[in-house]
Amino acid sequence: MKCSECNETEILKIHRPENIKCICKNGHIWYEEYDDNGGKNIRPESYELKLEDTLFPSEKVLYYKVLDEIQKNQSLFTSSNAEEITSYLIDKCKFDKEEIYKLFKKIINYYSRH
Repeated sequence: MKCSECNETEILKIHRPENIKCICKNGHIWYEEYDDNGGKNIRPESYELKLEDTLFPSEKVLYYKVLDEIQKNQSLFTSSNAEEITSYLIDKCKFDKEEIYKLFKKIINYYSRH
């Protein structure tokens, strides 16, 4: 799937009862219908959003890498503050600073609403 405006392939699909909201990484938004309304998409069993459902594909990759680091270094992550953890992920793991901050912002926003 590609955005028809910019050809971006990183697409987020949010399943809602009335339709699917699609958002490309550049912020373009469009809607698709479910198959029972003439579209090609099958309705999900549930419309409940998990954190992973709110992440673009590249963000999911980074998210799982962060989870893997947490698993490998649990003592560091339980005894360090947010600044130390962020520095570790950027300096030691070589994760992109901007992408880490965007990911953390999305995680915080998700959990502040749920």
